[in-house]
Amino acid sequence: MLLLGVVAVATVCLSASEHIAPRIRNAILILVDTLRADHLELYGYERHTSPNLTAVSRSAVVFERARNQAPCTFPSVDSLLTSRHPVWFTGQEANRMGIPEQVPSIAEILGAHGVTSHAVSASAIVRATPSRFNPDAGFGRGFATFDERCLDQAADCVNGRAFPRLPTSESAPSFLYLHYIDPHGPYRPPVKYRRRFAKRGHPDALITRADPVEIEPLLVLPQGTGAKALPPGAVQHLIDLYDDEIGFWDLQLSRLFRRLEASGALADTIVVLAADHGEGFLEHGTMVHCRSLYDNEIRTPLVMWIPGVRGRRIAPPVENLDIVPTVLDYLGIPANGLEGVSLRPLIESRSAPARRLAHSFHVNLRSVNDHRHKRVLDVVTGDEKVFDLEADPGETVDLAVRDGSGQDVAPDLAADLRRWIERNEGPDGASRSAEQAGGAIERLRALGYIH
Repeated sequence: MLLLGVVAVATVCLSASEHIAPRIRNAILILVDTLRADHLELYGYERHTSPNLTAVSRSAVVFERARNQAPCTFPSVDSLLTSRHPVWFTGQEANRMGIPEQVPSIAEILGAHGVTSHAVSASAIVRATPSRFNPDAGFGRGFATFDERCLDQAADCVNGRAFPRLPTSESAPSFLYLHYIDPHGPYRPPVKYRRRFAKRGHPDALITRADPVEIEPLLVLPQGTGAKALPPGAVQHLIDLYDDEIGFWDLQLSRLFRRLEASGALADTIVVLAADHGEGFLEHGTMVHCRSLYDNEIRTPLVMWIPGVRGRRIAPPVENLDIVPTVLDYLGIPANGLEGVSLRPLIESRSAPARRLAHSFHVNLRSVNDHRHKRVLDVVTGDEKVFDLEADPGETVDLAVRDGSGQDVAPDLAADLRRWIERNEGPDGASRSAEQAGGAIERLRALGYIH
């Protein structure tokens, strides 16, 4: 009930000041690792995994068709924090995963304009110092502090480290990056959390008496293994655990917003919620992520709370690349040399927007989608898939380039995708960048991060 009161106060304040255009001094970027959009009721999920997010989003701008740029934390987060396409990062020497020195991150850009940046990251990849899964680090430049003490810990740990860094109405301008690891596998909601979906004592012995959950063998299935290799009910059990992890994170989101409202920070702070990638549960024959460009891996939530802007839903496709330009725009800082675009015109305009596209990248795969269709190209084999996302949101029917009439489906997307590849990878560079990206994925596999 308290959260609903907080939302009501924030909504009244923002609505009343909508035409005053309050000065925005601070930014908070909340990144939830492995959070797919269609497991949130905000995006139509039948389960109430995230009621607090739904409540606070009444005063937010909700992007209905957001896509990340890659289905792995690396290079997805690199792209998000720099507004550069993944090809900037997958060809680094020795397959390094950090942000190259020649590519400025949002923290460096903000620092050049007097905004102090802080980070709290539970990720083993997104780090300022080496870890088992990222021996080269490379994400800390530009941050005054980069707190890594919550490595692989749940959302309450991230909150506890973040609360002292939250902006207040009296503090100097700041940017805060919060990287939550829930609901990344292995799906282990904290023991203290009362599960609402996963049952203890599962008949297939996926849970030991001591708990935690014995799911590691299920998460390392070879690509394409399929459901026959799993005991009955195993996939649903994993989904239940995943949803419970979302539920725990959602409780911590409510705590975060209570603190922000109590401090007065919501009056002059833009807050952005995003995810680096989603997760697969055998919908297309694979588990976890870093596998494909299906929407279960690349369609992620994007929600923005912006002082002076009423809550609304925006339907045209957008990209995580657009987050940094949008934040800079609202902070009044020039966004030069970035590959995304500010979403501010789309947010504040009530007119029909121009046609928008979203692109994603994974090893040999490239995808593009507009408001209806999605096209996926294998740059090595030349194979293509086309999906009608309105009629077939689960991407179960490959239109195989031509429909029953013999006409090419979405030919404009084919031309758009080829232009995008040539612009970003060069006329003959797609195969080379596919090889480089494959090397980066192999390094993650060798380090044990993916299987």
